[in-house]
Amino acid sequence: MGAQGDRIFAAIAEKGFPDPWAAFGEHLSWEAAYAVQLKAAIDAARKNPGAEAADEVRVLFDRKQTNLEEAARLLAQVTAEYDSNGMWALLDERAARLDIEDVSERWAIGLVAHPFPIALRSLQFNWTYMKEHGVRAFYEMTARYVSDLTANNRRWRSAFETEQRTGVLDRITTVESDLASEEAPMHCDICKKTITALLYLDG
Repeated sequence: MGAQGDRIFAAIAEKGFPDPWAAFGEHLSWEAAYAVQLKAAIDAARKNPGAEAADEVRVLFDRKQTNLEEAARLLAQVTAEYDSNGMWALLDERAARLDIEDVSERWAIGLVAHPFPIALRSLQFNWTYMKEHGVRAFYEMTARYVSDLTANNRRWRSAFETEQRTGVLDRITTVESDLASEEAPMHCDICKKTITALLYLDG
């Protein structure tokens, strides 16, 4: 293990994850958390039909939507800021210097053993994408992803409202929409760690 991983982790230990990326990552972790809560609330509304149970589901859909909108707002703000201050060029230069193998070894130390280390693979994909396409392009892709998650939330809510109106259960949309939401932290809470490695590459 070389110097880059140790230097990045020393900076994290001293300063923590930088905002707005820390906040952005938290929003996408909540995307999955809200999905877990929604599944339970929808199940409860099916077992005990009534306005109160249905309204609890709607409140969670509202919170999930607001959370995604805030994530999109943060990403748009930082993109504009980096456009104006030239930060993308600095990040591209650091991405070019990043030793993915070195840094991956350090990130892997705290992981619980699993045959497919999804968090580590996501980090490696992100850094490779940044090297090949540029850091701004990575976040353009991320913005599209957040937009797709928002559309997924609208689809899930529409399916729930149709179910409430018709009484016909739609379990498939819940399965599909929940899976999309549960995947979000492995992309976008991970991406706060991805960019932190670049921001702290030189300590």
